[in-house]
Amino acid sequence: MSEEINSINKSFFIKLKDGDFGLAKTYWLYGVVVNLVLSIPSYVVSDLFFLIVFTIIGLIYGVIVLIGIWNAASRYEGLKLWAILAKLATILGVVTIFVTILGLFYLFQV
Repeated sequence: MSEEINSINKSFFIKLKDGDFGLAKTYWLYGVVVNLVLSIPSYVVSDLFFLIVFTIIGLIYGVIVLIGIWNAASRYEGLKLWAILAKLATILGVVTIFVTILGLFYLFQV
């Protein structure tokens, strides 16, 4: 009961980070769909400043989602394969974030 009360008092991003939405919803809705929506500006905006701002917002959101997916996978009680695949996708996501950060550093050096 106290866990339910604590969950109610959490903000959306804390719930997301903690994996409170469950593995499927965290991965597919917040990890895939929202990230696709957040990537749209990078295809339609040509101003470098706004591209950098959208990239930084996407990186911050991406870190929160990856932590949430990892935590949701750790709590997942279904088929263990899904938890393992989600954690592998999370590791690939972390690598992608590091590559993006390196790309930003390269962009500022050129």
